[in-house]
Amino acid sequence: MKLDLVLDEVQLPWRPTPEWVARVESLLSSVASSSVVLQVVLTDDDTLREHNREYRGLDRATDVLSFSYLDEGHEERAEELRRGEIPIEDYLEEPVPDGEPPLAGQVLVSVETVVGRGARHTGDLDAEIAFMLAHGVLHVLGHDHHDEAGGASMRAAERELMETAGFALAGNRPSEETGGARS
Repeated sequence: MKLDLVLDEVQLPWRPTPEWVARVESLLSSVASSSVVLQVVLTDDDTLREHNREYRGLDRATDVLSFSYLDEGHEERAEELRRGEIPIEDYLEEPVPDGEPPLAGQVLVSVETVVGRGARHTGDLDAEIAFMLAHGVLHVLGHDHHDEAGGASMRAAERELMETAGFALAGNRPSEETGGARS
């Protein structure tokens, strides 16, 4: 999976370095097909609050929101999609216009929330924001943490993705602690 990184035109308390971008690109390259794109938008609380209200009916900011552009039914194949065992292109909702890369989904991260809360899942803010991205991409692919089995599977996948990029997670953090959700 390829990264399309968008820095929102708001004042952000953290900016990605070229090293961070390279590490996140390695994290995503280990996910699914290399021909699909994940758009990651680094933004603020107001933007996440607006999207959270519109798509989830929750009038509050959150740390991460994920929007999957994959067809219904892909959730049952989430782990196979993540490992690239089945082509993600088979689950794209819309046909891809000629010359454009297929977009698997979008992950919005409130840098403001993450910085304000601190690195509670990792050792530093770079890793924490990468963790939000890892959590979000797993939701795009169909992972969820609403039950014990799903939570355990998602935690294992998060840890694997983070290790791929050389980021460490702190302890045995339950996925339910993140405020974000799949939309």
